[in-house]
Amino acid sequence: MLTIHQLKVFVTVLDAGSVRVAAQRLVVTQPAVSSSLAALEREVGAQLFSRSGRGIEPTDAGRVMERYARQMLGLVDEAISAVGGEHEEGRGTIRIGAVSAAADHLVAALLAKVKDRLPHVGIALEIGNRDRVWPLLADRTVDVVLGGQTPSTGDFVSVATRRHELVLVAKPGAVWAQRMGEATWLLREPGSGTRSAIEEVIAALGIAPPTMTLGSPTAVRAAAEAGLGIGLFPHEAVVDALRVRSLSVLHSAATPLRRTWNVVVRRGEPLPVPARHFVETIVEEGGGFERTR
Repeated sequence: MLTIHQLKVFVTVLDAGSVRVAAQRLVVTQPAVSSSLAALEREVGAQLFSRSGRGIEPTDAGRVMERYARQMLGLVDEAISAVGGEHEEGRGTIRIGAVSAAADHLVAALLAKVKDRLPHVGIALEIGNRDRVWPLLADRTVDVVLGGQTPSTGDFVSVATRRHELVLVAKPGAVWAQRMGEATWLLREPGSGTRSAIEEVIAALGIAPPTMTLGSPTAVRAAAEAGLGIGLFPHEAVVDALRVRSLSVLHSAATPLRRTWNVVVRRGEPLPVPARHFVETIVEEGGGFERTR
């Protein structure tokens, strides 16, 4: 019989990329992990992993199983929360996903408002680029996502929005606006919404500048402040840097880009009470969001 423990082991191995690391995370022995995986494979009648030079990789069947395993574990978490008192006013856990750009400068202030209004509520926050965050919503690992553009694929809907602008910035005097095509442009990693936006700006300007890829908004900002090139940021994320002149705005024909932050949920499903409280709080307590439905 397929068990919740087997699913947890399976997902942990997927995330860890090896039996050894998964065993460390689960605080069990490697043979115990291997035994659990073997039992799961017997139950589903398919090989879920194959050995590779760098560890183990999921097979095609393993990738299919991953989607269902994460959904089932998400449903289990929801059930435990509901039975354990999530329905009680002002309690429970808000499971939130946030893209990195939002997490860096927007989420903390919103969560402070939530904790001020609901001091006994718990918060579970997952942060990543959009390629990581949206599957968390689909898999039921989180109940609400704070991100940029809502994906066209996936059964998601935005329930609240907040307008903002993306601006080009660089160290004062390091880049001349008329020579932006010669300067280095600082990119986020593939899968980032900010990377897609800056590539949109580059294309609109008709230039082919040198680029440097960095792994986080913090790294891009530090590189821009050090004079290494041009970054693209929400204006509200760099207000302090503009004030002290560690960065300055570069004006171009393609910027500012007008965008919205979106609070996104799964379409057609009632929100768990804690997640509903989160949406209500950031709309009603000065978070700058407006309801869209």
